[in-house]
Amino acid sequence: MTDMNGLQWEHTTCAWCGTTASDLVFKGPDRLHGLPGLFYFCRCRQCGVLRQEPRLIWEHLSTYYPYDYAAYAYNAGEMKSPLRQLINNYGNVKRRRFVEKHQSSGRLLEVGCGTGAFLRETVKSGRWEVEGIEPNRAAATYTAKMLGVPIHQGRFSEVDLKPAAYDAIVLWCVLEHLSQPMQDLRRCYSLLKSGGWLFFSMPNYESLGAKVFGPYWSGWDLPRHLYVFPRPVLRQMLTHIGFGHTSEQCISTSYNTLGHSIEFWSQSWESKYPRARQILLNAYRSWFARIGLLLPLVLLDRLNLTTNITIAVQKIPESS
Repeated sequence: MTDMNGLQWEHTTCAWCGTTASDLVFKGPDRLHGLPGLFYFCRCRQCGVLRQEPRLIWEHLSTYYPYDYAAYAYNAGEMKSPLRQLINNYGNVKRRRFVEKHQSSGRLLEVGCGTGAFLRETVKSGRWEVEGIEPNRAAATYTAKMLGVPIHQGRFSEVDLKPAAYDAIVLWCVLEHLSQPMQDLRRCYSLLKSGGWLFFSMPNYESLGAKVFGPYWSGWDLPRHLYVFPRPVLRQMLTHIGFGHTSEQCISTSYNTLGHSIEFWSQSWESKYPRARQILLNAYRSWFARIGLLLPLVLLDRLNLTTNITIAVQKIPESS
């Protein structure tokens, strides 16, 4: 179906249980980039998985990933300030360490690699043979040229890959963007070697931010996030596929995602109290706020209550 903005929509079924019955949780606009449309998040009546219903077809949804989308930060490895490089790359260092805590080296595939910030970090470590998948043609071309590693341009479901070829597959903030997440998780399983590991991060529906900010929570990110998974349901999905040895941990400290939630929540102030909104946002972006929030956010990380959660699951070794 097509709306008055020329956007084309499709109806969906639940990615886990396959039912169509759902209840509206909330509706909202594209708060991150302000592009047109009103979008709907629903909860499956049978299993509780949250999804967009209806959702844009991919040809139209792809236009909601503009050139300044966060994953397409082309200058990430070219900053002159060593301190700024260190701060911007710290999240990738933490992700690499999380991966190497479970799998120390080998062949690694990143799905949705953007402009290669994480792949750059793994290449620097010298432990990995890496390749990536990226649907955005410009980002894929840039990353391949910058790192000199294989980058497959296309959607994960469309790229031809050899089964049982990888020791590790990573999807950082990607699962929620996939139109067929159950099929893609199964494909990850088939691409891993026996004993290989799948690592991914996703919006943490059980986070404090989800409860406090409600429809303004950055984890929804309409219309780019197609699914949000309660963790108990996700564990059932992963076990059903055949994964074992699950590890869950918040490792991001979520300063930026908390900032997005505050920004989205304060958007309603813009017309009546623009100055108050700007004061709030400037205060949050200050070094004083960043330092003051460091300890509380680290504590929330330890309690697995920040906005993004990182999960590791193993393809059970055949000898087991």
